[in-house]
Amino acid sequence: MFYNGELPIWLYKTMTTASPCISVCQMDETTLWCRGCYRTITEIMVWGQSDEVMKQSIMQELPWRHAQAAFPEAAFNPAFDAQLKEAL
Repeated sequence: MFYNGELPIWLYKTMTTASPCISVCQMDETTLWCRGCYRTITEIMVWGQSDEVMKQSIMQELPWRHAQAAFPEAAFNPAFDAQLKEAL
């Protein structure tokens, strides 16, 4: 079986960037970022259908958002930091 007629499904699955979701799932009203993963609602919605380039583009924005976040949940979340280091 092939994904998109190009890559075997097993190879595609090994290439997939892990979601930065840490199951906090609350949107901040000021920034419009999730208080757990710092993605926008649109980024969250398209994640499953996004290719690796798009996922990496989103992941590269998250450290900056994490540093800028002014909500309490933004304080050094080890799970989030580990996922970012793995993805970058």
